[in-house]
Amino acid sequence: MQKDVKKQYKKDVKRIFIWLLIMLPILAVITFCFSYFLNMNNVLNVFLLVIIGGFGVLILELIYKKVQEKKEKQPKKRDPYAD
Repeated sequence: MQKDVKKQYKKDVKRIFIWLLIMLPILAVITFCFSYFLNMNNVLNVFLLVIIGGFGVLILELIYKKVQEKKEKQPKKRDPYAD
């Protein structure tokens, strides 16, 4: 594997794990609220969690895209010691 591909892969995996660490507690609280307070059916509960998780992924990707666009606009600093 090329070095830059490997580096990008590591960044993507890190970004996904951070998203999981943020979203899993939120989804756990939502699951508890749906089942305890609303006595919701489990199938409907899972369906709604998939939809909420999908919106979470959409928001994550939009934020990531904006950050990447901002990084691309900044001028790159040349490293005088690079080969």
